[in-house]
Amino acid sequence: MWLVIMAALLPVVLLFLYIWRQDIRQPEPLKWLVKGLLYGVVSVVVALMLASPMAELEVFDSLSAWANAFLGAAIPEESAKLLMLWLLLRRNPYFDERLDGIVYACCIGLGFAGVENVMYLVQGAMAGNWVATGIARAIFAVPGHFSFAILMGYFYAKAHFGSSLKRGINYFLAWLMPVIAHGVYDGLIMQQQVVDEWVAGVLFLVFLTGFVFLRRRSKKLIAQYQKEDAETVPVEEVES
Repeated sequence: MWLVIMAALLPVVLLFLYIWRQDIRQPEPLKWLVKGLLYGVVSVVVALMLASPMAELEVFDSLSAWANAFLGAAIPEESAKLLMLWLLLRRNPYFDERLDGIVYACCIGLGFAGVENVMYLVQGAMAGNWVATGIARAIFAVPGHFSFAILMGYFYAKAHFGSSLKRGINYFLAWLMPVIAHGVYDGLIMQQQVVDEWVAGVLFLVFLTGFVFLRRRSKKLIAQYQKEDAETVPVEEVES
C-alpha cells in the first residue's frame, strides 16, 4: 500500500518542485509553502461539506454529466480552495509579488490533488487496477488541479496588486475561471461515459486539445508575472 501512496504523491511532489523553482527572485519560506499544502488538504474536507447537502438529497443522481461536473465537483472544490487561499494570504507578510499568488494557490491545489489522488489510487488498488489509474491521473488530473490553481492565483494576485476599481471583478474571476476550467474538464470526462464510442472519441480529442491549451496558457501566466515582478522590483533591491 505504501507503494500506491508514493505513486499517488509523486506527481504532486514534482509539480511542487516545479512551481517552487519558478519563484527564484524572492522565494517563499518553505514553512509557508508547506502550510499552503496543508490548507489544500483541509480544502478537501470543506469541499465535501459544501457538496454533501446535495449528495444527501440524491440531487446528483438526477442531473446530467455537465451539471454533476459543475455542482458536484468544480463549484464546491474551487470554492473551498479559494477560501483556503484567502485564509492563507490575508496575513501573510511574504505575499509581496504577483507570482506569489500563483505559487500559494498551486500549493493549495496540490494539497487537494494529493489527497484526491491517494483516495483514487487506494480505491484502484483494492479493485486491482491502480497502475492504469495512477498513470492517467498523473498525466491529466493532478496537472489539471495545478492549472486550475494557476488561474486562481493569477486573478487573486491581480486583485491584490492591481487597480482597486477592478478588485472585486478580479476576486470574482479568481473563483469563476478555475470553476469554468474545472467544470469543462470534468464535464468532458463524464460525458464520455454516457455516449456512443465515436462521440466519446470526439469528446476525448476536444478534452485533449483543451488540456494542452490550458497547460500552455498556465505557463504563459507564470512567465507574465515573472516579467512583471522583475520590472516592478529591481534586482538590486531584491538582492539587498
